[in-house]
Amino acid sequence: MISRALVVLLVAGALAPAIGTFPSAQAASSGGIGIRLGEAPTSRRDDPRARIYVIDHVAPGASFSRKLVVTNDSPKPVDVALYPAAADITKGGFAPGPGHAVNELTTWTKVSQSSIKLAAGANTTVEATISVPPKASSGERYAVIWAEVSSGATSGVRQVNRVGVRVYLSVGPGGEPPSDFTIDTLTANRLPDGSPVVYALVHNTGGRALDMSGSLKLANGPGGLSAGPFTAKLGTTLGVKDTEPVTVLLDKALPAGPWKASIELVSGLNKRGAQATITFPAVEGAGTPVTTTPLVQKHGDSSGLPLVPIAGTAGGIGLLGLLFFLLSRRQKPAKRAKHSR
Repeated sequence: MISRALVVLLVAGALAPAIGTFPSAQAASSGGIGIRLGEAPTSRRDDPRARIYVIDHVAPGASFSRKLVVTNDSPKPVDVALYPAAADITKGGFAPGPGHAVNELTTWTKVSQSSIKLAAGANTTVEATISVPPKASSGERYAVIWAEVSSGATSGVRQVNRVGVRVYLSVGPGGEPPSDFTIDTLTANRLPDGSPVVYALVHNTGGRALDMSGSLKLANGPGGLSAGPFTAKLGTTLGVKDTEPVTVLLDKALPAGPWKASIELVSGLNKRGAQATITFPAVEGAGTPVTTTPLVQKHGDSSGLPLVPIAGTAGGIGLLGLLFFLLSRRQKPAKRAKHSR
């Protein structure tokens, strides 16, 4: 018996311009300078990551540009160097390489100005262009477009401050690889200072890197207590097919449990929820990982219903149609048998 069916249709505006500006996008800043993305594809207008980072999928031989806004919030004029440098994803984090580290993506990336002079309180817009060679292999690559200022050497020490915009570029023919993930287990732990913490083991099942955020709620605790939501620690990035923990730090005053823990994690437009019953250890150490039950996502909340994955809208509709067809065929012989008596 099918009790509920949820079909979500996402329609892209075919007449929308290719690029939209996002003046409110998050800026990275350090030492008085900042840099932020000035535009992103309107096809990704609902993706919060695309308002902060350069995220795209292109075919070999393609070329595209992004505007970047560089600001000087210091009381003095500054000379700013602009350049791309290599990055990678390792151990659950986005890791820029040292200095002007080079990879394939950096050789494809050019910034319209390699250096600029900014007056106090001023800003300017530069353009980064990425040109992918026709014979580039398929896969995802990472880099950072840096804005850098440095002080004069004092006692042989030169201080460098740099801030950047991440680049996540997927290359390959056809459409963009899907993004998805699972929340496999929850583990209750207690830190040396006595703080309870939950580790959610997340597996990247898609073809794009993920930047995780989200929160955890506790319910059905001792005496019927509830607590949360508690925000997941930011900074966890999962490479393609990687599995890493997402950390949620909780309040020291929480009883040990048991608790019904419900976690919701998000990366871009991908949102998943899961739940499990956990108990925090009395002393420092980790509990046993508990396998989670996936939750249906409805209007951004966990509904508590088992998750039934549907592979694409058309496939989902086709699957439901097939189920109804098979059910109707099973019911017809029963009706004929009833009439024959």
